[in-house]
Amino acid sequence: MPALLPLADVVMAGDLRRRALLNFSRLHDAPFRFDAMVHAATAREAPGDWIGRAILGLSLLGQALRTKPTYLEEIIARLPEALNERGYIGPVHPAGTADENQVGGHNGLLRGLCEYYRWQRDPRALAVIRSVVTNLMLPTRPLYAAYPDHPLAKLGAGQAIGLTVKNDGPWLGLSTDIGTVFFTLDALTQVYTLDPGPELRALIETLLARYAQLDVERIGAQTHSTLSTLRGIMRWWEEVDPRPDLLALVRARYQTYRAHAETEHFANYNWFGRPEWTEACGVVDSFMLAGQLWAATAEPEYLRAAHRIYFNALSYAQRPNGGFGCDLCVGAGGRLHLAPHPKIFEAPWCCSMRGAEGLAHAAQGNVRLDAARRTAWQLFYFAGESTLRLAGGDIVLECRSEYPHTGHVEWTVRQCPAGAALAWHFLVPPGVKAGRLTFAHAGRAVALREAAGFMAADLTLVAGDVLALDFPLAVTALQPATPGLPAGYHRFAHGPLLLGAEQPDEVILHTGDEFTALGRGRYECRRTGTVLGPIDGLTYLTEAAARAHRVQLLFADGPA
Repeated sequence: MPALLPLADVVMAGDLRRRALLNFSRLHDAPFRFDAMVHAATAREAPGDWIGRAILGLSLLGQALRTKPTYLEEIIARLPEALNERGYIGPVHPAGTADENQVGGHNGLLRGLCEYYRWQRDPRALAVIRSVVTNLMLPTRPLYAAYPDHPLAKLGAGQAIGLTVKNDGPWLGLSTDIGTVFFTLDALTQVYTLDPGPELRALIETLLARYAQLDVERIGAQTHSTLSTLRGIMRWWEEVDPRPDLLALVRARYQTYRAHAETEHFANYNWFGRPEWTEACGVVDSFMLAGQLWAATAEPEYLRAAHRIYFNALSYAQRPNGGFGCDLCVGAGGRLHLAPHPKIFEAPWCCSMRGAEGLAHAAQGNVRLDAARRTAWQLFYFAGESTLRLAGGDIVLECRSEYPHTGHVEWTVRQCPAGAALAWHFLVPPGVKAGRLTFAHAGRAVALREAAGFMAADLTLVAGDVLALDFPLAVTALQPATPGLPAGYHRFAHGPLLLGAEQPDEVILHTGDEFTALGRGRYECRRTGTVLGPIDGLTYLTEAAARAHRVQLLFADGPA
């Protein structure tokens, strides 16, 4: 299976670096300091979540940007102040009972500490990981047999912050973020890769078995919790137990999510059956999961989905201050326009921090490598530098990219043993036909061969070589994906970028309309004069302009 590059082997550049710097700066603001986070709005309902997500985001972006986070050492040093006598956060409940939000909240803490420990190898982080697992997580194993199923659908009154609803039985409280206890699989599977043990394995297997019994649509599960859970199951499949039934479960539930809880701009409904707002946390999960599923299946449609998720849903969800927020669900209920949710413009308690993971993952996922086969897969076309560590010497590639606004990408070989061989696969982007990609090596055309959604070439490289990939991007019409939407609606796209019209009144554009290209993904309809443009530029606006932003994405055919 081709592997992600370590963060130490990638250097961000271009728009991705700009977004990461914006987000990194935001995570140094007052809401992300230790004293603020231990008394934050989520501290009672989801103890450990806010502070854990901050550790996660700062750890990942600190590595990706080669910049030491200013306040992260203080957070780690003072973390014991937030712990109870048993080494986790929040109340100590009677033996044989648990609270779903408390257990689920510690997913964030464990994930953050895992990434920090992987980076710094700090024994203080490992000590807290062990106390949380031993004293909070492991005792819940006997309780999953009694985890309620049928009552969960009745909790469908959740708000942007998950609330705790009293419950009879060993689960003293259930979360309105329905199913949130299972996204601890995301953290527990990562803990297992760092600190394995038979009791932890038994807990993970218990969670897997119980989760497989749930019908996520029927219970109205929160989609962020669903997608995080699936990422945890994929980690278990990838690194511990490659059982076919686990991969089948993830594939089926991801397809269910995409068919029934994804907006027209590739974001998420926050719950199955409740298209009230999107959640950037769920968008990050969907983006990362798509890449995991491609690595497991080699099915290129997962990667094309990942391009559309990143360049539309995740890019739109980032705000001018670098944080991330929630948007309206385009398509659901016949909604034609995309806009930030007026009451959840930013979600600093969750999305602003998980957005950091999405940006770091984009840098890591730009190239995957099978070192044994000397084969690289170019999954995205982000600008930056990638180090491919291979027998006989490393290859360092610097990428300059205009994608997705144009179809021109160049690489310079900055370091390479003379005559190094590399099989290089280039993803055929959304909206592009495989035969339209052209490739040049040191100014000479190189024939490409088709290979499962990619175009491939066998290269012999030397330092200083310049390589160029070109492919045409043009306006195309896409069918809508929302179930129940009336016939006759469509979307327009430029490669992976959805195109929208920023006009006060509803616009009718035909699938057969002709457009004049204005450059960088912008087009003018020759019939109406309507200008369509990408929706990925919210971070370039002022906050006031971003809050007021509104763009039509769905268009109906109508009279000429």
